[in-house]
Amino acid sequence: MKKNILSITLLSLFTLLSAETLHIKIPTVPEVPKVTVKVPEAIVLDVEKNSAYKTNEEILEEATREKVIHFSNHVAPKSQIIKDDPKKVVLVGEVKDGRVCAYLHAPLLPLSDIEKILQKAGFDVLQTFKIDKKGTVSSLIFTNADILKLAAHKDRGFISTLRITIDTKDKLISITNPVYIMSAFLQDAYDEKIALKTLASLRSAFGNLSNSDEKFKFTMLPHYQFMQGMPKYQDMQTISKLSSEKLLANARKSKKIVYEQKLSNGATLIGVKLSKRTSKFIKKIGYQNAGLLPYPVLIEEGEAKILDPKYYIAVMYPTLKMSQFMTIATVPGAINKDIDRIFR
Repeated sequence: MKKNILSITLLSLFTLLSAETLHIKIPTVPEVPKVTVKVPEAIVLDVEKNSAYKTNEEILEEATREKVIHFSNHVAPKSQIIKDDPKKVVLVGEVKDGRVCAYLHAPLLPLSDIEKILQKAGFDVLQTFKIDKKGTVSSLIFTNADILKLAAHKDRGFISTLRITIDTKDKLISITNPVYIMSAFLQDAYDEKIALKTLASLRSAFGNLSNSDEKFKFTMLPHYQFMQGMPKYQDMQTISKLSSEKLLANARKSKKIVYEQKLSNGATLIGVKLSKRTSKFIKKIGYQNAGLLPYPVLIEEGEAKILDPKYYIAVMYPTLKMSQFMTIATVPGAINKDIDRIFR
């Protein structure tokens, strides 16, 4: 039976192969539906001739047109340096090119000679204070009637004295320049006439004076601060509040007062001795301006006030660097504590 089926299959295949034409029917590919895309026409705006809008043609025309660039004739102003009148003679201690020195220097003289010179020139010597234990460096405090007149106004008592640093080691005396310190401490009450008169008296008395290298812009002195964010003159600190008589009595009892200067407005400026440990900051930043000690305290209208130490030290050492200031970072707080003890 199987043989018969195989025979029939082979016979059928042979018959197909022997045929003259072999027809193979291939299915047709279905057509893809046609998609009609309509491109929107450009919208042309009807714009008035005086309109701020422009047509595409105008934009293209301007883009291809040669452009001419016009430059302004304005020139940035150059940094101005204030120059003195060449005909004017600028003397030692006066403002030159907008800057003024903080100190007046002179060769070393014996203390007794310095006191005689000051007294002959109409100044009053209040006290001489040893800065170091050996007395190598001393601070001499002095004043006169003109200075006291300027100081007799509220919060201006700190200008009632000037200082001289006497440095026997470096053989130098350094006098506070009244033009510099009066501008800083008096601010809008600065009296140029008295400042220059006081300066002239010192020049005449000592003869051989020279400007220190420590200078500062004169117009900026009333706003002096070591750096932005640091205290200014007006940022005084109130140490204690009692009656002025009681405050002065407590200070005297402490035996730390080096000098007293009464003012015509009822205020009193005292210079107080700081502790030995606190006073050592002078050694770190230099003895050349050690005359800032003893520390001034103003007793006025029932308050004992001091200039913020961060301001006072900086204004008396105008070339102090930040690196130097950082070495005495704890000193301002120590000064506050020392002075607070005086009034307790």
